[in-house]
Amino acid sequence: MTLTRRNFITSSGAIAAGAAIAVPLANMAIPGVGHAAAPKAGAQVPGLYRFTVGEFEVTAILDGYLNTDSELISGYEETEARAAHRTVRRPFTSTEMKIAVNGYVVNTGEKLLVIDCGTADFLGPTAGRFHDGLTGAGYRPSQIDAVLTTHLHLDHVGGLSTKEGEALFPDAELISNKSEWDFWHDDGARAQAPDAVKGFFDIARMMVRPYQKRITMTEPGKEIVPGIEAISMPGHTPGHMGFLLTSGNESLLIWGDLLHFPQLQFAQPDWSVAFDVDQELARQTRAGLLDRAAADETPVLGMHLDFPGLGHVIRENGNYRYLQTPWQYQL
Repeated sequence: MTLTRRNFITSSGAIAAGAAIAVPLANMAIPGVGHAAAPKAGAQVPGLYRFTVGEFEVTAILDGYLNTDSELISGYEETEARAAHRTVRRPFTSTEMKIAVNGYVVNTGEKLLVIDCGTADFLGPTAGRFHDGLTGAGYRPSQIDAVLTTHLHLDHVGGLSTKEGEALFPDAELISNKSEWDFWHDDGARAQAPDAVKGFFDIARMMVRPYQKRITMTEPGKEIVPGIEAISMPGHTPGHMGFLLTSGNESLLIWGDLLHFPQLQFAQPDWSVAFDVDQELARQTRAGLLDRAAADETPVLGMHLDFPGLGHVIRENGNYRYLQTPWQYQL
C-alpha cells in the first residue's frame, strides 16, 4: 500500500480505536513478569545485503573485518589523514583501522557465481564468515557454478578449500586471470619474495590445488559469462582484475582491491598499501578507474569498501568522494 494523506487518516482512526482498548491492558501489572533489560548480545549480526543490476541479483556477504594500522600505507601523512577522516565524519585513528572483507554471489538467472570468498581462518577471529553468510543467504556451496577470483591473495581465496585439500565448492569451476595464476605458481617469483611474503604463495597454491581439473584461465577483455566481462586492474598484484556486470541498461564495476582504506584513499588516491606488488602501477590503475567511475557514473563494488561495498565515485573541486548507494528495499 502506498501511504497517502487520505489512507493515513483512515488508518490512524482505526489504530486509535484499537489503542483505546489496548491501553488498559498494557497498564495492567502481570505478577511474576520482570522488566529488566535483556542481556547485551556483544556481537554484530551477520552481514548480508541483496540488490539487483538489471536482471542480475547480487548478494553481498560480509566475511568480517581486519584490524590494520597506518604503517601499511605508503605516503601516509597524519595531517592529511586527520582531514580525510573529518571529511567523512569518522573519528581519527592511526591504529586498529578496520577494513571490511566482502565477497559476493551473482545470480545471472542462468548461473550462480561467487566473486571472491573471504579469508577462512587465515587472518584471525574477526573474519572468515563467508560460508556462514552463504548459508544464511539461502545458498549451498554445491549450487555454485563458478568462483571468479579478482586475485589470489588469501583474503579473497581463503574460502576456496580446506587446509586438508578439500574443495569447499565441490562442483564449481574456478576462473582466474592467467597472468595472476602464473605469478603465484612461479617458483622464481616465490624465491625472490621476502620471507614474510612466501607464505602468500603457499596459501594461494594450496587453496586452488583442489580445482586443478576445473580451472578456466581468462584474460582482461574476455566475457566470462554473458554480461560479465573481466577488466584489467594491475598493480595490486600482476594479474589483479575486476569485473564489469552489464544487464539491460544497468551496469556495475566490481573493482576488487583497487583501494583498501576508503576513509583515506578517495581523498588521497596516491597513497598505496604494503600489499601492492607494484605500488606505482597500482596508483596509475587507481587514478584511471576512479576517473572512469566518476565520469561514467557507473556504480562500483569493492571488496574493502564499507559493507556492502556498493556506491558511486564523484569528483568535486578536483577531489574524489565516495557516496554509498541507498538501500534497495525491493528486488
